[in-house]
Amino acid sequence: MADRITALRARQAEVIASMEGVLNAAGENDLTAEQQEQYDALRAEDDRLTANIERETDMERRRAAAARPIAPLPGASRPTVPAQAEQKLEAGLGFSRMVQAVAATRGNGGLRAVSDYMEKTWGSTFAAAAADNMEQSVDTQGGFLVNTDYSSDLIAALRPVVAVRRMGAVSVPMPNGNLVTRKQTGSSNAQWVGERAAIPTSAPSVDVVSMKAKKLAALVPITNDLLRFNSIQTDTLVRDDVVREVALAEDQQFIRGQASDFAPAGLRYLANAANIISANATVNVQNVRNDLGKLRLGLTKNNVPMTRAGYIVNPTLVEFLSQLLTPTGALAFPEIADGKIGSYPYVSTTSVPDNLGTDGNQSEIYFADFGQILIGDALQTTLAVSTDAMYVDTAGAPRSAFQNDETLIRVIEGVDTAARYDTAIAVLTGAAWFPGAVAGQ
Repeated sequence: MADRITALRARQAEVIASMEGVLNAAGENDLTAEQQEQYDALRAEDDRLTANIERETDMERRRAAAARPIAPLPGASRPTVPAQAEQKLEAGLGFSRMVQAVAATRGNGGLRAVSDYMEKTWGSTFAAAAADNMEQSVDTQGGFLVNTDYSSDLIAALRPVVAVRRMGAVSVPMPNGNLVTRKQTGSSNAQWVGERAAIPTSAPSVDVVSMKAKKLAALVPITNDLLRFNSIQTDTLVRDDVVREVALAEDQQFIRGQASDFAPAGLRYLANAANIISANATVNVQNVRNDLGKLRLGLTKNNVPMTRAGYIVNPTLVEFLSQLLTPTGALAFPEIADGKIGSYPYVSTTSVPDNLGTDGNQSEIYFADFGQILIGDALQTTLAVSTDAMYVDTAGAPRSAFQNDETLIRVIEGVDTAARYDTAIAVLTGAAWFPGAVAGQ
C-alpha cells in the first residue's frame, strides 16, 4: 500500500513538472491551442492522481485501524514470519518475470491471477513490488500496463545494446506521453565597460523542445517449453529475447530513421544540415584523419559542451581503421583496440549500413555529444499475450504460435528523440573505408 502511494506521488511530481514546462515554454505569452491541450490533459491527470492518493491514504488508515494482533496459544511464543531478503536482479530480469507471469496466466484472471503466479513462483516480496507497478490496460486491445519502475528496468537492459543509449544519450521521462522543455539557442553577452558606465543588458535566446511518445511494438515468440521451467536461466533467456527485438528497432530508428507521426527522428535527421559532411573520395591515412577532424570541428566550432562525445560506426569500418597503416608501416589508429577513435570512445553496430552509395560500398560515421541527445521514455510498457496468433518469422514465412507450442508476447513502449542542439551531431557520408580500399594498394 505504501509503495503504491509512493509511486503515485512520484508520478504526480512528474506531471506537475511537465505542467510547469508547458507554462515556461509559453513564457509571458498566452498558451497556444496545442499547449493548452497539453496543459489540460496534464491537469486532468494530476486530478486523477490526487484522487487516487487520497483513496489509497484513506485505505491505509482504515487497514491500520482494523488491524488486530494475533493472540498466541497459552505457553506458546508469538508466531513470526521470516523476513524475505530483497533479491537484487540484473537489469531486465524483473521485467522478464512480469512477461513470464502474463504469459503463464494467458492474461486470464486479470491482475490477481498475474500477482498470484508471481507470488507462487518468485515469492511475496517480488510479487508485491511488481503488482504495484502493474495495472489493467484500458486500451481496447487489452493487456497490462507496466509502469515506472519495471519499465525503467527494461530501459536499463536496453542501454548496453542500443548504440545511442549506450553512448550516453539522456533518458527523460514523458509523463502522460508528452514533454515540453526549453533549449538555449544563443548565449547572453558579457561586455567590458568603463567606470560608472551602465552595464548593457542581454538575454540568451531560447527555443522549445517538444517530444511526444511514438509507439514501438514488438512481437516476441517464446517457446512454451521454456515457460514451463522457472529458473534464472529462463529469466535471462526471456529477457534477452524481448530486449533483442526492441533494441533492434530502437537502434535502427535512433540512428538513421526519418521522423514521422509514428516514429522518432534518428541522428541523421536531427543533425544540422551544415554538419552532414561528405567523405573524401580518395581513401588514405591523411584524408581519413581530415574527415574525422571535420566531424569533430562540426561540434567544437559551435561551442557544443562535449560532455559525452563519441562515435557510432559500422563494424566493417572499425576493421578498416584497425588495419590502416601509415607510410612507415605503423598502425594509424592503435587506440581502436581500446575502444576509441582518437581520444573519443566508439560503439559499432550494423544498424549503420555498409552497402550505401551507387556501388553499394559506402557507409556513414556518426559523431555526437550524446549528453545533448534526449530520449523521451513514456515509462509505461504494455504487455499482452496470445497462443493462437500468426506471425512472420525471420525468414519471412508465416508461423502459428498454437501449432508450434509457442506464446506470442506483444510489447509496446512509447519513445521519442530530440537534440538540445542540432549542431551536437555530425555525420560523415560516403565513407568507402573498407579493408584494401587505401589508394595505391
